[in-house]
Amino acid sequence: AGRGLSRSLRLWNLLFDLEESLGTVQTTKDAYDRALDLKVVTPSHVLNYAAFLREKKYFEESFAAYERGLGLFPFPHAGAAMLWKNYLTEFLERYDGSKTPRVRELFDRCLADCPAEESPQFFLKYATYEESHGLTKRALGVYEKMCTSVPDGEMYTAYRLYIAKASHYLGATSARPIYEAAIAALEDKDASNICLEYAKMETGLREVDRARTVLVYGAQMADPRVSQTYWKAWHE
Repeated sequence: AGRGLSRSLRLWNLLFDLEESLGTVQTTKDAYDRALDLKVVTPSHVLNYAAFLREKKYFEESFAAYERGLGLFPFPHAGAAMLWKNYLTEFLERYDGSKTPRVRELFDRCLADCPAEESPQFFLKYATYEESHGLTKRALGVYEKMCTSVPDGEMYTAYRLYIAKASHYLGATSARPIYEAAIAALEDKDASNICLEYAKMETGLREVDRARTVLVYGAQMADPRVSQTYWKAWHE
């Protein structure tokens, strides 16, 4: 009977429901821990177990449940992003700005194996944390890393965000190397748009020669048939 139960998710689901409804905290924990030991859980079971423990105020045990779940369902498993998202959200809510070294270790572990397509949400969460509770330098470092880690289709938006944050915290001139990195990394259309923004920034600083140099460089990437905005700025 034990072997049959170990193979049947339907029976395990029934057992979990019965334990949560009629059992004790300990018998419910025992059921989930046994299922984890046998590796018959799904990511949803891990979420349910963590939620049960959190509801009972067993916060550290809830985080331990996430750790066990991530051991079974690491990236690139489809459930890993959901587990990490909930784990990080609940950890941040619980400690609200304290335990910063531990928070950084969690984010770093998450992003070390995170597929590019899943990474933007975690980079943004990490950078926001550093802006609120950490150091500006660290936050900008997260934005920088995001620019080279996200999918190509999101790189333009990532660079623009990084430029905006650097300009906000360190002043407009601090963004010059970021503009230049973006121009080198992006496809022609997006690179020419960055050139426009770069030239506009330099014009705002009354660095007319710098602005002109940027526009001249960007012109080689701006197709006159589709980049009408660029050539309008060129003629102005």
